[in-house]
Amino acid sequence: MAPHRLIRRKPRSPGTTREVRVQDPAASMALIFDAMKRPIDPLYEDVARKREATGEGLVRRPGRSPLLVVTVIALGFLLGAAAHALRVPDSVQADRHAQLVEQVEAKQKANDDSAAEVEALRTELDSNRSSALTRQERSNLSADLTAGERTAGAAAVSGPGLTVVIENPEDAEPDAADSDPRTGEDENALASSDLQHVINGLWSSGATAVSVNGQRITSLSAVRFAGSAILVNYRPLATPYTVTAIGPSDMQNKFESGFSGDYLTSLRKSDFTISTSRGNVTVPAQGTIRIAHAQPVR
Repeated sequence: MAPHRLIRRKPRSPGTTREVRVQDPAASMALIFDAMKRPIDPLYEDVARKREATGEGLVRRPGRSPLLVVTVIALGFLLGAAAHALRVPDSVQADRHAQLVEQVEAKQKANDDSAAEVEALRTELDSNRSSALTRQERSNLSADLTAGERTAGAAAVSGPGLTVVIENPEDAEPDAADSDPRTGEDENALASSDLQHVINGLWSSGATAVSVNGQRITSLSAVRFAGSAILVNYRPLATPYTVTAIGPSDMQNKFESGFSGDYLTSLRKSDFTISTSRGNVTVPAQGTIRIAHAQPVR
């Protein structure tokens, strides 16, 4: 297609002519028309004709190679076999869980036996110490030592006191006994912070000795959570939680009329079962006492 054309116009004066070259408007579309008619580059088209003439045909795509298909299937089979081999069967997992439970129970029994042996030795030590104290010149030394043991939690204490029993609601998760209701994990289980409020309320009401489920609370004790259990003196506790305190006769009134009483009321509204009773109670001694400071008595 010619990009230009000639147009003859009439002369302005007699005897002269003028040629004007006018550009064809369709000339700019020539490249587009050529690409539509011949989409394949001429060089590629020549190569394709030569391949067809020699019988080579078109080159196969790599994705259609039978070797590649077989390789992919083999790799998938190997990965599946490896995953199946690494997966622990349910029966084996159950056996391992049972073995771990047995080991934990055996260690717990060994600890209990050791604690009983320690208690027997402590009783023998107390007897020998009492006989030795009677030979001392200071008559009040035995009384001071007994008072110090009670304060430090090294000796059991009996007397009038208060017992607070807290039970989780019936719909509480058994494996989330220590989840904090204020964090939204489980609104129906007692938290370690709840137990701390009760213990601190008893101390502020005049208690002289406190224990939780048989664990003596001293200045070195900690009430915390680990996983799904509340720990006191590093021993896991289970519901119901029995808090025992020895104190003056007005301890119950101070406890129930203060902040702790309001806190227990809020727990009752959350379907916790809480009961309080007053009478003669016994607060046991702490199992292990670590002496940080000592001085000889002469």
